Amino acid sequence: MSIVWAVLLVVTLVGSAPPSATLEPRIRAEDVRSDTLSLQRCVALARERAPAVVIARRRQWAASMDSAATALNRRPELSLRAGAMVAPRGFYDPVITNLGEYEVKAALDWPLADAGGRARARARGALQLAAARSHASIETRDAGLQAAQLALRLLRLGEADAAQRQSLDWLAGLASLVRSGVASGTRSPTDSIRVALERDAVEAALEDTHLETLGATLELRAWLGLDGDGPLAIRETGEPPQSGPEPTDSLRLVATLEHQPELELARIAELESRLDLEEIRRLGAPSLDLSLDAGLMGADLTRLTPETLVLQDPQATFGDRLRQDLGASVSLHVRLPVLDRARPRRLRSRAGAQEASALESRATAAAGERRARMLLAEWRSASRRLNASQIVYERAERNLLKVKSLYSGGATTLLDLLDARRVFEEARDRRADARMAVRWARFQVEDRR
Repeated sequence: MSIVWAVLLVVTLVGSAPPSATLEPRIRAEDVRSDTLSLQRCVALARERAPAVVIARRRQWAASMDSAATALNRRPELSLRAGAMVAPRGFYDPVITNLGEYEVKAALDWPLADAGGRARARARGALQLAAARSHASIETRDAGLQAAQLALRLLRLGEADAAQRQSLDWLAGLASLVRSGVASGTRSPTDSIRVALERDAVEAALEDTHLETLGATLELRAWLGLDGDGPLAIRETGEPPQSGPEPTDSLRLVATLEHQPELELARIAELESRLDLEEIRRLGAPSLDLSLDAGLMGADLTRLTPETLVLQDPQATFGDRLRQDLGASVSLHVRLPVLDRARPRRLRSRAGAQEASALESRATAAAGERRARMLLAEWRSASRRLNASQIVYERAERNLLKVKSLYSGGATTLLDLLDARRVFEEARDRRADARMAVRWARFQVEDRR
């Protein structure tokens, strides 16, 4: 029985472990219809309304009901039994059939000794509830991560849309300047064509951005549990920090590793394998069942009053028959397995499965540690890329202003100007990508606290 008590203790600890992220209070319908949503609001909505989260919580509720029902298996079972069989004289041997028989009883069955079977059933029910709880935690956490990633993606696409529109305005001004030069004879007509081609390329990129924004919006609305295809405005949450994670961030992240739901699931699988092994070991143990019943039981259904009763009392009635058939009984059933040739092989099989579960649990813990290190490394790397891209962006911006001034004065060519513009746009895009990478890496680390 020690393994069963150990399972129940661990399940209690797993059930009381803190979740991977703190959820906001239940979201009201009017909050969803607000003009803009912050990153935190998107995460909270997804962890409240995402279809996968709702399904996982329903399954957790079902598992809790199953566990609560299994916890009552200590109590005896009360049932009503009734049956009748009629065999008229001459159809069967009366000694065998008693001319038919019937019973109407209330029975109480109570397993007194079952080799720990009911206790293991209760432990399995508790483990299934803990597993459902861990699956719900995983779905809740992942829904928030997906919503955060999509919200950051929409922010990035919004920046790209604004930048591309600025490029179109810039190219429109450049086209006007080039047309004036062509009209005065100081510019080649080819320059006007080159500017038009650049504008077409930016317009095509802007159209791609719109399509990608629509796809990300539809996906985010699905994670937020929203119908329709209306737009979602994501509110900017300020500039990301330039520096990487602090030592306190690393310590807090490491402290959460023991409570990650994947590790809890691995531990639950290991406990289930131990229960399987314990069940095989107890197959040879005896079992004892007690049955109590009370009611009516009699024979000879070919007449209202049995012949034997009439022979004893010719005035006997149907009521006398019922009084004779009324009674109660107690029975004990003992089972002691003697020979099971398959048991040694099954025992070795369950022992191997338990070893595999223990190895899987350790592997899951090691994978969680590696993932934590990678999250911190990604945050540091993204911060370094952001600092470097900021320097390059400022240089490209100064270079574009310089080349544009030279072009206006006729000191450089249009190709040099367009090349400076492309360098500036690449630097701007890299800086925006680095900012999103910092935000995403930081969110993943802080969300695990």
